[in-house]
Amino acid sequence: MFHQYQGTPIVRDFNLYDSLMKVIIHQQLNMKFAFTLSTRFVQKYGEEVDGSWFYPEPETVAKLNYEDLRELQFSQRKAEYVIDTSKKIVDGDLDLQEISKLPTEDVMKRLGKVRGIGPWTVENWLLFALGRDDLFPAADIGIQNALKKWWQMDKKPSKDDVEKKAEEWTPYRSYAALTLWRSIED
Repeated sequence: MFHQYQGTPIVRDFNLYDSLMKVIIHQQLNMKFAFTLSTRFVQKYGEEVDGSWFYPEPETVAKLNYEDLRELQFSQRKAEYVIDTSKKIVDGDLDLQEISKLPTEDVMKRLGKVRGIGPWTVENWLLFALGRDDLFPAADIGIQNALKKWWQMDKKPSKDDVEKKAEEWTPYRSYAALTLWRSIED
């Protein structure tokens, strides 16, 4: 698979907050609807500059009501996670710049304490916001589906089986994850 999809790079998001919002919005959604939802969010509350759209500032999102996001088809909980996390950032209770400098395990603990941010969200934020080389979101459905296809299985492999196999790819598990996601894009 690595030869078939050579050179799959880690493409980092350029803004820590934007990346976190995108990952929260994408939680537990298929890619098509996740893209639709994040596009609605950005185009409703973000800013367009020279034809490019940018995520809204945390101060803008912190002022929203949950119903504002519900109108865009956010679930109640997802609306709460996005707005409440933005409020924590605005209030200074959550400093993404400070957290970004911590070792992976410490980031997992600190961000994981925020309501609505679990291991999958932290792992993907570490991968896409910080470009960490050795992350493997084994609970990700896309990764499980890619491995099911690659291993020619009848059903998706368990998270434990995926984690065990991924150990072989240390310290470059992020590249393995990206390659697996890329393998099911077709």
